[in-house]
Amino acid sequence: MSKSRVLNHLSLIIAAVCFGTIPVFTFYLSLMGVPSLQQSLFRAIFTVLYLLIALGVAYSYRTVMIKREHLSHFIIYGLIGIALSIIVYITAIAIGTPVIVAVSLTYLYPAITLILSRIFLKEQFTTIRLVAVPLSIAGAVIVSLPLTPYLAPIPLAGIILAISNAIFAACYVVLGRKWGGHEGYRPIVTTFWGYFFAMLWIGPVIVILSFFITDPRIIGFQLIIHPVAWLLLLGFALIGTAIPYTLTNIGVEQIDASAASIILLLDPISAVIFGIFFMAQPVVFWQAIGAGLILLATLLIALEPRLQRRKKLENGL
Repeated sequence: MSKSRVLNHLSLIIAAVCFGTIPVFTFYLSLMGVPSLQQSLFRAIFTVLYLLIALGVAYSYRTVMIKREHLSHFIIYGLIGIALSIIVYITAIAIGTPVIVAVSLTYLYPAITLILSRIFLKEQFTTIRLVAVPLSIAGAVIVSLPLTPYLAPIPLAGIILAISNAIFAACYVVLGRKWGGHEGYRPIVTTFWGYFFAMLWIGPVIVILSFFITDPRIIGFQLIIHPVAWLLLLGFALIGTAIPYTLTNIGVEQIDASAASIILLLDPISAVIFGIFFMAQPVVFWQAIGAGLILLATLLIALEPRLQRRKKLENGL
């Protein structure tokens, strides 16, 4: 494996670890009374500011700007790949969908990515990916299983919203590769413009949702926020958003979107580890089994180029 591909794989692994911090940030921010959608709004605003500072320091104005013909691409990217993903997940929880169901259905996104990448990126269905996708999804669901079963009825609308979240998560990976990497934009530029337009979308959507959702834990807006909560929001935007989203776009520069989505399912493993240390969450044996399945799928994806080269050599002989 070349050094550049190693860097791409490493970027995706670090991104998955950073994504695993999201439950910790949301847990403590919720304890401090910051509603979910307000978290999302400030997360987007601070992410844009972080990326803007980084771009201003490292790149020229010409490098940062996008072409006029690509403007609609990034507007759609910000809406579908980021804003709607955040909104539908929170809305699913708001209408009574169990968190475990919402999370588990979201982990369908590698399978959806496999399909979308075939349609929009012309990526091939390989035997390894067809094996790795169900392995990774099964592992992610097992890792996320609750300690006690959920027996109450699950709203159909919540299931639809959670599956929609999986579709939007897949769109972030696929569109980031198609409209970012393929059109020659640097990964941080792709992330910046995606989140810039996501920030513009989230505000009006919050206003619209306020007519339908009344739970103050989700839709409320706190005018006075504790200083510690501000620090958490800043950390959320940096560690849980700006860094992993940019690293994801770095990863998909040379790694197929379908393969990248499987590596990113290391996220639930890191979330469990962070949960143990920061939220005193217990861990059970089946989570180790699920983690093993995800690691196996990730290893298959990492070894795929080597196995393909070996197969070509054998066929050549």
